[in-house]
Amino acid sequence: MNNKKLYKVDQEGNLRFSKREQLHKSKNRPDSIWNSTWFMMVIIIACLTADFASFSSLFASFLYDNAFLRNVCIVAMILIFEVSPIYLGYNMKRRSCGYTVQKMSIIIPLFAILLGAAANIALRLATHSLVFPDLTNTATSVIGDGGAQSGSSQNSLVYAWFFGSLPIITSLVAFAATYTISSPLKRECEKLQKENIELTDQIDQLDAILTEFGADENYLDRLLAADEAKYNAALLMIQRQRDEYCDYCRQKISEYLGSPSATSYTVGHAVANHVEEDYI
Repeated sequence: MNNKKLYKVDQEGNLRFSKREQLHKSKNRPDSIWNSTWFMMVIIIACLTADFASFSSLFASFLYDNAFLRNVCIVAMILIFEVSPIYLGYNMKRRSCGYTVQKMSIIIPLFAILLGAAANIALRLATHSLVFPDLTNTATSVIGDGGAQSGSSQNSLVYAWFFGSLPIITSLVAFAATYTISSPLKRECEKLQKENIELTDQIDQLDAILTEFGADENYLDRLLAADEAKYNAALLMIQRQRDEYCDYCRQKISEYLGSPSATSYTVGHAVANHVEEDYI
């Protein structure tokens, strides 16, 4: 096995075990499909698809000439019937786990769901003749004109009640999936375990430094010598820059004076030396 794949060097230059994160994820892997997050996402996407199809047919029946308002109404109803149950289920699960949850975080989404359900059923009943096709002409030749009209009207109301209750069912499913699968305590434990691993690594590094410091009697002297060498190198670099700036000042003063006399050159030399002393 290649040891380079097992260990990696971090930004601080320390050697670390590269499979640590994979082991941490495998340790906190869900035991079954019913506890996995992706299964909850599949359920929620299915509910979103059903609601989108249901509300698209509803608002397209009487808002066919205003696409913007139709899309706004569809998005608003999906937010009410999907986002609100998910938010409510997550807050209820946090409350059951002992977390502090504000009452408004439960009352507002619950009120939105009830209001949306009432508006949905009212719209379904009011537009049932527009949403569902009229089967009167098809059934007239079979059961007569009066019976066909009565049967078509009853079927239209049945379909309206069914599709009116469908978003409520999807909301209950989204709420149940979020409440069952979400686990705030488990997520917090995973976060604390990861922080514990990082703190343990830092403690191990500090212990290694202290062990090295205790084993080597000249450890402090070597650190001071290294700091002294770095200080001397930095000082030489600063002095070299100082000399370059001073030469640059002398050159600019000479160019400004043109053909200076002895007095002018003395003045320019004194100014350059003054700049050099200030820089030091």
